[in-house]
Amino acid sequence: MKKRAISITLYVLAVLLLIGLVYYVTLPPISIYSGEFWTFFFFIDILVLVSYYVIGVISGKIYAEIIHDPSGHIHVNTDKSGKKPLFTKVVLILSAAVIVFLVIGGILSSQMFRAKTYSSLITVDDAQFAEDIRETEYVSDIALMDTASARIIGARTLGTLSDLVSQYNVSNDYTQIAMRSAIDDTAKPYKVAPLEYASFFKWLTNQSSGIPGYVKVDTVRFDAEFVRLEGSFIKYSPSAYLAKDLYRALRFEYPTAIFGSICFEVDDNGHPYWVASTMKPNAGLFGAMDVDTVITLDACTGETAEYKPSESPDWIDIVYYGTLICQKYDWYGMLRGGYLNSAFAQTNCVVTTDDFGYKIIGNDVYIFTGVTSTSNDEANIGFILANSRTGEYKFFSVPGAEEYSAMSAAEGSVQQYGYQASFPSLINVGGEATYIMVLKDASGIVKMYSMVNVRNYNIVVTSETQDDVFQKYKTALAQNGTKVDSATLVTEEIVIDEIIYITKSGETTVYIKSPGGVYGMAFTEDILFYEVGDTIKIAYTTKNDGSVTIISRIEE
Repeated sequence: MKKRAISITLYVLAVLLLIGLVYYVTLPPISIYSGEFWTFFFFIDILVLVSYYVIGVISGKIYAEIIHDPSGHIHVNTDKSGKKPLFTKVVLILSAAVIVFLVIGGILSSQMFRAKTYSSLITVDDAQFAEDIRETEYVSDIALMDTASARIIGARTLGTLSDLVSQYNVSNDYTQIAMRSAIDDTAKPYKVAPLEYASFFKWLTNQSSGIPGYVKVDTVRFDAEFVRLEGSFIKYSPSAYLAKDLYRALRFEYPTAIFGSICFEVDDNGHPYWVASTMKPNAGLFGAMDVDTVITLDACTGETAEYKPSESPDWIDIVYYGTLICQKYDWYGMLRGGYLNSAFAQTNCVVTTDDFGYKIIGNDVYIFTGVTSTSNDEANIGFILANSRTGEYKFFSVPGAEEYSAMSAAEGSVQQYGYQASFPSLINVGGEATYIMVLKDASGIVKMYSMVNVRNYNIVVTSETQDDVFQKYKTALAQNGTKVDSATLVTEEIVIDEIIYITKSGETTVYIKSPGGVYGMAFTEDILFYEVGDTIKIAYTTKNDGSVTIISRIEE
């Protein structure tokens, strides 16, 4: 009897050790609302049952349920009715009950039964494009560079630092942030990513001091810098191990939290943090998951704080991450007319396009994406801007080409180079809704800018500089009969002294010299009919550097 009690005790201790080890590695939330938790539960259930019999077999007649028959075979004892022992029945009944509970809970959490809950997670305010999106002459608030290009120049930046390149890599997980400029106190778009240990052995070597900094990429100017921390280095990271592993530190501090996004961010002073959104269901067990709280973990000290989204510090940018923002709008757009309508008639059903961009407004990062019908007709009915910190949505009714059509148009205009377009953003140029994007070469380096008119994506221009692409676009609008804001233009009559043609990267720019100065314009065939001495009436705009560009020629 004593031997049996010792064996049972050892069994319990061994199982608890195995459970602890599995938990330490997998780190599931202890919450019935998490699929990870139920996966962990069933794994433990199987582990307990199997280990019970394995240890019983190894230890012989430790349990009354494990016996050796006269022939020497080992089997599970049963009562006279042939029923399985109590322990087995309890485990199997419990497992079956949990499965029934999950199936019923999953069904009752589904869109079929809770369509109203899914569609009412957000409130969408209608906004006026011309009033709410200010006119743009130069893009300084949009992340034109995508993450793929940021990774390339970020890696090159680290490659110039001989003391770090052999020990660390730049993380692939860049976060879009708005960071205030010390010069003019305005927020600028940057992408940031921490360094990470290059291997387990590099962590062993460097873990006492930590990770010395992070990479900051200017997504407007297309350059990067390594920010070297002073004093305390980054100790908590996904590439660290044991207690300094980021996910383990968060899990032990918040054992019941269901984490959504976990992003690397820096405050306005450049101090690094990890920002984690916690999720909760709004429909049954698992349905309509949305952000509940936001947690910050100081990447250097490990100190944590928890906030409601509405009370989070201004420097936090990503609480509602882009995929969640788009998913919630899709629920709203598809299910507001009920589940049956979304499944069959699909009357007034709309969805977001399958990618998104970033725009800075004030000190916040906004997610931008188009809204299209479910028929995939390659046209948008409008677009949304959603605040990624507060979760507020605005809808702009701007019908026209969807983003991928605009990207194809931009790529087609320079098809001889084989450039690829980034996902565009929307700007206001003279009251016209306009896509702006960058074009990248095969190595992911930004080579050109492109602008495409939303209403008419045949109006497409490209250039190597922002100033030039804006001027070309305004010229293209004028040539297609679209009125450009006259407040920005000057009308003048000039006499042609000389006409100069300059071709660069396959594009020809025409410069007209006159007694009043030099005027640049995009090449059109009718310019060939002008001669020295001719008088023409033009409308032009002046750049910051004092040069002038013809927007249109006014026919007499």
